[in-house]
Parts: sequence; structure tokens; C-alpha cells
Amino acid sequence: MKDGNGSETEELIRKQYVRRLTFMLSSLLVLLVLIFWGLCMGSSLLSFSDVVEVLTGSGSEVSRQVIFQIRFPRILAAIATGAALSVSGAVIQTVIRNPLGSPFTLGLSAASAFGAAFAIVVLGAAGAGFSTGVGSLARMPWIITLSAFLFGLICALLITGFARWRGATPEILVMAGIILTSLFQSGTSLLQYISTDVELASVISWMFGDMAKATWDKVTIQFIVLIPAILFFVFNAFSFNALNAGDEVARSLGVNVDRLRLWAVVVASLCAAVATAFFGIIAFVGLVVPHVTRWLVGHNDRVVLISSVILGGVFLLLADIISRTVIAPVVIPVGIVTSFVGAPFFLFLIIRKVRKSR
Repeated sequence: MKDGNGSETEELIRKQYVRRLTFMLSSLLVLLVLIFWGLCMGSSLLSFSDVVEVLTGSGSEVSRQVIFQIRFPRILAAIATGAALSVSGAVIQTVIRNPLGSPFTLGLSAASAFGAAFAIVVLGAAGAGFSTGVGSLARMPWIITLSAFLFGLICALLITGFARWRGATPEILVMAGIILTSLFQSGTSLLQYISTDVELASVISWMFGDMAKATWDKVTIQFIVLIPAILFFVFNAFSFNALNAGDEVARSLGVNVDRLRLWAVVVASLCAAVATAFFGIIAFVGLVVPHVTRWLVGHNDRVVLISSVILGGVFLLLADIISRTVIAPVVIPVGIVTSFVGAPFFLFLIIRKVRKSR
């Protein structure tokens, strides 16, 4: 016969399960609503019935072109980018045990941006005299993505090295991220200075963080990277939970801490690098969404990771819709919208952490 404490524990677990399931289903419903809203909104307004007609195989040719060639790729790209940055931020915060960790605050976005600029300017300039040389390859999306990933990985490994130093506090890691961000931003500025007009325009066009460059090819590459990455993170959720209790506890539970930390950083860097290479620097998504998710669903990493994927897609898609409609027909780069939301939230986290330390 179960005692009162056992019954209360089971009831608490059941309520927690119901709350988490309700949150995930509600988030998916909101995401579905935003998808339809995004298909309707834009420089040319389409009614809900127009969208339904196109999706069911009828509708005008103009409406079909607008939805399938412009808005649908943009919507899917926003969802994939938001999910990638959010889950990367959640993993980075766990791996380095730093609540202020994210691809942006730790310099991964700036490093990836430098890598993409390097591919455009340096590789393009190196092959300028050869019609089929490196310059031609540098204009291929996968070369830019690979360059962004490699530089993002270098930055991530440096941050991981700092995290393994004895006595390295979360504040020191954030300071290291600020220093690396400044370093890579200076490198990007140098590349812009020596670039041609065409190369400069290419670099600046995606540094704003804009989803307007979305195409079906880019969306396909994003999901090819994102889906295995999410499966990898979820599969290792138990190890991440153990890591939250400390390296020694994780090792006692059979977790290879060094290998887990390395591969988690590599995969998270890849997710952030692909998003940055295609759509530029989109700040604070990887910082805001994981924290909001933990406040809503608790600290179980399996739930946090899955919920961060959904909520990240919701957040960035909503930001992109706002960027397209707030002063229409002018479209604001979505990176500006996320910065307006994320910067005050980042300040709030710092103030909250200072108060806790007193």
C-alpha cells in the first residue's frame, strides 16, 4: 500500500507531465497558426481562402508563385533557423554550465560570420583570375557554410578550453566570448575594407540577419543538418542531465564527459554556422528561448531540447512576420527585431544573476 508521500510524488509527476505535454501541443498549435498567418502576410496580401485554395491545388498562378517560391521557403527557413539557434543555445548552456551561453554571446555567430565573409572575399579574390577556380567554388553555398562552420568550431573549441580551466567562472567565459566576438568582428571589418563592391554587398547583405534570402535549396540543407543534430542531442539527453550535476557525477554514471562536451560543441556549432552562413547574424535567439523554455517546462534536458526546437521556431517565425508587417511595405531585417527583444532580456539575466550572487 502506498504512503501519502508516494501518492503526492506520483501526483506531482503526473501534473508535471501534463503541463509539459500541454505546452508542447500549444506551441505546435501556435506554430501552425503562424505558418498560415505568414503565408497571408506580405507586400501582396492574400486572404485565408486564397491560401487554402493554393494549398489544395487551385488558386491563381500569381498566388501559387508567391506562396511556393517566396513565402513558404521563408517560413520554413525561419522555423529551421530558430530551432537550430535555440537548441544550440540550450546545449551550450548545459555543456559549459553557463546560463549566459549562446551562439551569439560566446562569439560563435561572429566567428561563423567571419568564416562566411572569408569564403566570399578571400576565396573569391584568390580565384578571380580563374574561371573555374576557387573563386567559383566560394560562391557555392556549401563552401560558405563549410567555412562558417570551421571558424565557428574554432571559436567553440576556444570557449570549451576556457571552460575546462580550473576556476573559470561563467563571467570569465562570457568575457572570453566578448573578446572573441570583438576579434572576429574586427576580422570581418578588415575583409569588408579590402573587398570589392560586389563582395562587400554580398557580405553586408547577410550580416543584417534577413530571411529574405531563403530558397528551397537552403531550406533543404538546413533540415539535412538540423534533424540529425536534434536526434543526437535528444539521444544524449540523459548524459546532459548528468552533466548538469557536475563532471564527477556524470563520470560516475558512465558518461564520457570530454567526448560528450566535444561532440556537443561540434554539432551545436554546425547548427549555428549553417544558420549564420545562410541568413546572417540573428542575435539572442539562442539565449532567450532556452531560458524561457526552462521557466515553462523545468530542467529536464530531454524536454528542454525538444521544447526549445518548437519554441525557437515559433519565436523566429513571429519575429520574421513582425519584420515584414510592422512598417510594411518596408521589410526590417529579422536580426534587428530579435535584438530589440533579446538585448533587454540579456540585461535582465545579468541583473538577476548579480542579485543572486549577493
